[in-house]
Amino acid sequence: MMERMWRRAGADDEDRISDLPDALRLQILSLLPLKSAIRTAALSSRWRSLWEHRWPDPSSLRLRFPVPAPAAARDQLAAMDRRGRRRVDVFSLAFHAGQLAQPDLRRCLDYAAACGAEDVQLRLDGTTPRGARGGHRRAGVLTVHFPVGSPLLARLSVRGLHVTASANAMVATLEVVHLHSVSITDAALRRVVAACPRLRDLDLRYCRHLRRIDFTAVGVGNLRTLTVVDCSRATELRVPVAPFLRSFRFSGPFLCSNLFTGVTEGFQQLYLCSGGPETGLPPTNLPSAIPRLANLTTLTICSIALQYVSASVATFVKGTSLSRLRELQLLMFGMANSNLADIFSFLKTCSCPHLERLFVQLPTNTHDSFTKNYLDVAEEEPPEGGLENLELVKMTNFKGHHNEMRLVDFLLRNASRLSKLFLLAPKEDHPQGLQKIHSDVLPHFQKGEILDKASASTQIFFSEPGSSQVQPLHSEIFIRF
Repeated sequence: MMERMWRRAGADDEDRISDLPDALRLQILSLLPLKSAIRTAALSSRWRSLWEHRWPDPSSLRLRFPVPAPAAARDQLAAMDRRGRRRVDVFSLAFHAGQLAQPDLRRCLDYAAACGAEDVQLRLDGTTPRGARGGHRRAGVLTVHFPVGSPLLARLSVRGLHVTASANAMVATLEVVHLHSVSITDAALRRVVAACPRLRDLDLRYCRHLRRIDFTAVGVGNLRTLTVVDCSRATELRVPVAPFLRSFRFSGPFLCSNLFTGVTEGFQQLYLCSGGPETGLPPTNLPSAIPRLANLTTLTICSIALQYVSASVATFVKGTSLSRLRELQLLMFGMANSNLADIFSFLKTCSCPHLERLFVQLPTNTHDSFTKNYLDVAEEEPPEGGLENLELVKMTNFKGHHNEMRLVDFLLRNASRLSKLFLLAPKEDHPQGLQKIHSDVLPHFQKGEILDKASASTQIFFSEPGSSQVQPLHSEIFIRF
């Protein structure tokens, strides 16, 4: 509506909409959904921050109960009631176990619904990052019954609570659902997704009760981003054809089957990490899914995924190519000979002719794993060519170990357009920090043993962690190195 009004005003070269009194423009904004109101900031400087004042009171109501003061919780609930049922964009509630009873939580949710909240955030503080353990709901955990009731709800975030869902519910406005450390069953999750035809962002983290994430019967036609982090009991992920899916981030034990079966040509960003070294290679359809990922522009994979690909080279179709890939990030849990061989095997098997940025997260172990091979494999010869467009490389936790230097040597030999190489030392409290690089690694560069292989335009930077502003798109790493 605002864009149409703006175009009409622009036809006469006169901005009549912006010339309206603030009170009228605020009245217009009060009739728009929050997302549309925010977009009006792009119209002109007079609209830039106006949406923040579209309600007479602050547009966010954030209740956080201090510990251990139950009286303060009662006072804040009473103040919430005295505020009245005026509109609010964001309703946020954070509390500790024992501070609220189930009727209190219901009272807060009813209030958020009555105020037409578009963004509802519920968080139980004091829970462990990995949520509940075991197969049963923790005693005393409060329950959020979905849908929460707001007729304008667009974003829902729940952490540390139990979530149930009604069958045949419908929330036509909900677009974003984030569930962190919640107790929710497979069936309840399906009901939540089925109730949200406009769902575009689904984020599931540390939901330990999930076993089978299956959206086959409910459909996810508008889903754009899907994140699944450490839902450790889930062994299967079934996503039907999702024509708008652009990004999938997964961290945890590898799924046994149905990985990426629903992706289409628009799928562009993939984060895939097993969460740490495993013994053996459990079955997965990852290798057979590689040809369906030809349109990826950004890829983050761990050393276990590289091992899968390396072990399945014979099954790949000749000429498998990630022709649109621009950024690759490797999360290496080890850097033994076999790990370096897996990197070379991946680059041979899946050519990346347009790769521009490479990020390598190296392990923090202090020993040189050059001679420590847990798999008896023949040494892999590095590929020839294929990195002609690589412009930037960043290696984190660089210690100058033998295989790390071999990887640097390979990149300098093959990346003819490489302009910047960042070598970041481990953290300051690590026994092998920047001082180790200065004493053991720099001499190899200064003698020309490494620099002779680099392009004349290549700049090499040695620095402490965090000193470089260059970050990968997948800068959020779900595991610790």
